[in-house]
Amino acid sequence: MTRLRVLCLGLLVGTAGIAAPSALSPLLSQAAAQVPVIDNAAIAQLLQQLAEARQQYQEAVSQYQQLRQTYAALAQAVNPNQWAQQLEQPALQNAMPNTTMLPSLLAGISPPSQLGGTLGPLAQQYLTQNQVYLPQGQGVQPTRLRDAANATAEIEAVATQNLQSLQTRAAALPQIQDQLNSATTIQQVASIQARLTAEQNYAQAQTAQAANLQVLATEQQQAQQTAQTEAYRQGLDQGIASECANLARLGASTTGCSP
Repeated sequence: MTRLRVLCLGLLVGTAGIAAPSALSPLLSQAAAQVPVIDNAAIAQLLQQLAEARQQYQEAVSQYQQLRQTYAALAQAVNPNQWAQQLEQPALQNAMPNTTMLPSLLAGISPPSQLGGTLGPLAQQYLTQNQVYLPQGQGVQPTRLRDAANATAEIEAVATQNLQSLQTRAAALPQIQDQLNSATTIQQVASIQARLTAEQNYAQAQTAQAANLQVLATEQQQAQQTAQTEAYRQGLDQGIASECANLARLGASTTGCSP
């Protein structure tokens, strides 16, 4: 509307040939003052600020999504025993017999048939394979021989069962390790690593148990040899005592019979 008024005034002045700049100047100034001014620099700055705000918003949304994923990964419950479940059997986790059984087992006092679980049949199998002759009688020597045969067979059975457990664990460990290739969350990786650590600890414990059993078996073998020597000495002493008693009965000299 303001521009139309200025244009009309200009036409009137030009048409009438009126030269009155002083009279029209206030009207022209007022009309020019009412024309809006466009600040291109301010508009460009505002657009730049809007673009930056949009980028910051997108970054904040991305960070929020990452935090949600991280929380979901940490909060997810993963059962580390879902892999290689065959290793969860008590006989594989601790293949050695209870320590309360070791004295009679190492001494061979109890026959293999009295051992529990799978040890009994396995020890009986070793006893049958090892035995050439079963000593008869209730004397010291035949008893010691039978006990030594029982102890050897039972120790072999325990060592075999421990070795079978280690072999089963060694065969199953790759199954657990392969799960790392398909793990997609931090919790899954941590659970798999924890399970691997537990199985490695079991293996180390069984290896230590086997080493201790070997030491006990060696000492028991030495004890059996000592016992056999003692039994032999006992037989000699008893024979000498019997001869000395016979000499005394006959009235012969018993010099040298006193200990």
